[in-house]
Amino acid sequence: MMTTNTDVLIIGAGPAGSAAGALLASRGRSAICLERSWFPRHVIGESLLPRTDALLDEIGMLEAVRARGYMVKKGAVFLHEGRSERFCLENGLEGDRPETLQVPREDFDQVLATEARSKGLDLRFGQEVTGVDFRDDGAIASVVDLENDRRYEVHAKFVLDCSGYGRVLPRLLDLEREPALPQRVSCYTQVEGDRRPSGDLEGDVWICSHPDNGWLWIIPFSNGRTSVGSVCDPDYWAKLPGNDREKLWAYMQSDPAAWERLSSAVPVAKTTTIHGYSRKVSALHGDRWALVGNATDFLDPVFSSGVTLALETAVLAAKLVDRALGGESVEWDDEYDAPIGKAVGVFLAFIESWYRGELIDIFFDDRRTPEIKRQITSILGGHVLRDDNPFTGDASGELRKLHDRVRAGRAQQPVAE
Repeated sequence: MMTTNTDVLIIGAGPAGSAAGALLASRGRSAICLERSWFPRHVIGESLLPRTDALLDEIGMLEAVRARGYMVKKGAVFLHEGRSERFCLENGLEGDRPETLQVPREDFDQVLATEARSKGLDLRFGQEVTGVDFRDDGAIASVVDLENDRRYEVHAKFVLDCSGYGRVLPRLLDLEREPALPQRVSCYTQVEGDRRPSGDLEGDVWICSHPDNGWLWIIPFSNGRTSVGSVCDPDYWAKLPGNDREKLWAYMQSDPAAWERLSSAVPVAKTTTIHGYSRKVSALHGDRWALVGNATDFLDPVFSSGVTLALETAVLAAKLVDRALGGESVEWDDEYDAPIGKAVGVFLAFIESWYRGELIDIFFDDRRTPEIKRQITSILGGHVLRDDNPFTGDASGELRKLHDRVRAGRAQQPVAE
């Protein structure tokens, strides 16, 4: 059986795999990235956060991404019971990036993969990792070339699992655990002909709080298409009439804010439904391996954290692997698990507060101070590792205290007769 040797084996060529591979290759490390599917491929996670731009800039990919002419995103609009609240990204904390992009992922992921190759990453499509045997001197991965059914091995000193929903090492090493969030259903497609706002508002992401259950996203692209999708409880979804496309359309029609924009839109892509998307693992790293991106914990799409966390973990993990290969001692618990756990924890606190309805109350509280809005805007921009934002410390505690103040303020308001 043919054997290939490399410093690092990367499983998966999504944003995490391409970013990690590009950084390692730029530092002189040999890296092989194996991707089971072929690009371009359609996935969601299309609304980026400003923190993503900073990470892409750090690994030398932002210029190539910006050159694609994607829709510029300057804000996030939340809609609830006939009201809307816009968080303008340039009004975050000092040092935050003021804007980002809305990206068709089939194109965006291909751009990153191509850039990673140009920086020296050995990236191969149609390759399935079927097993990994960890030994004292590294790992031996069993691989199948799916196009010709050829089997071979890759010997690596370290393995980064960037396989996303494929979750190769979590399955092989029995790392899957019960997720922190309840399992929900997401259904999505792309449309043309929606009624978009004009000017700088055109590129905003819309998050519509559904009057009955869950929420809807509306993400505009520069190619004229718009990504639309729903997230709701499984029981509610099951009771909607018809097939998945009909369910999605019925769900949009029953949300006045979303339907005002989408009533003239027509679907131009296949409708896809994902049941139970949240994931959790028992460990982020082990001896000669680490999980990166969605191969770790996947939370929920409501605050568009997926690509940001993928790049955050990829850049950090690649730097630590580079140091370890250079003979340095790396404290993975402190240098990887702790910051990633903090980042995930901040997003988790905001997501849980959103589904309890508390965050919606906070967003639409007229007495909220401008400083609190700047702090929240920074979180919505993906800047969850800043030390100067109280919401990156005890996020759950800060949100509960803030919501208690909102409720207390309401109780003091006179009741209209």
